[in-house]
Amino acid sequence: MSGRFANLEFDGEERREQEAVDEHLSQERSAHDFLRRAEEEYRWGRFETALRQYTRALREDRTVIPAWVGQVQMLVQLGECHEARVWSDKALELFRNNGELLAAKAQACIRLEDKRAGLACSDASLAAPGSSPWRWIVRGEVLLAGGDKHFEDCFQKAFLEPAAGWLDRVIVARVYMFYERFTNAMCYLKEAIEAQPTHGYTWFELGNCQRALALESAARVSFQRCLELRPDYQEAQRALLGMAEGTSMTRLVRGVLRRWWGR
Repeated sequence: MSGRFANLEFDGEERREQEAVDEHLSQERSAHDFLRRAEEEYRWGRFETALRQYTRALREDRTVIPAWVGQVQMLVQLGECHEARVWSDKALELFRNNGELLAAKAQACIRLEDKRAGLACSDASLAAPGSSPWRWIVRGEVLLAGGDKHFEDCFQKAFLEPAAGWLDRVIVARVYMFYERFTNAMCYLKEAIEAQPTHGYTWFELGNCQRALALESAARVSFQRCLELRPDYQEAQRALLGMAEGTSMTRLVRGVLRRWWGR
């Protein structure tokens, strides 16, 4: 059992660094306080921190379904898809046929390249009572991974849901980024920025897409815009530093090559 997986056990020993960060909160926060904190960390792409907060919410109250869903989502974002599948099964033992949990399991399955299970869980999530952007986003990913040309229709259906917001476009963009469709991802990130121009995380992800497409100047502008909106966002600071170091190294290599060619 991996270290992160062990830390999700409700009766297991917490990691020391988690205790140092979170212990002072435990006396005063309720499950929904931890849930709100988790969702805020999620909106900033801090999946590890969000995962810890979702897990704390469940320690306080195992009936908070959004915390179960969020825990599975964060594990997927962290690449721990086997664990995500296991935890979705644990949740579905408590909340059978819950559409949000079934969608979360579907995403874990499809990332594990179990297309049959992913499609079955997605079918079940859409057949379950209720509807949400999340269910349709996962449906789109299932179809995208399976080579079905109608995946984009599902993403559009997600945005028509009453609860849809700017973050759903970011989530769709992350799906496209996972499959290295960065141009598609950029389109949705720009739509998210139009809807919510003052949230720095969307600018950060736009910068990542631009950098993946070798649009270095545009990426630098996006990272800088992120920092204008949130100066303490270390992820953008590191991205800009990495770009600066890469530029310095490129100049060094070019100088060496010019000297070598000039011999």
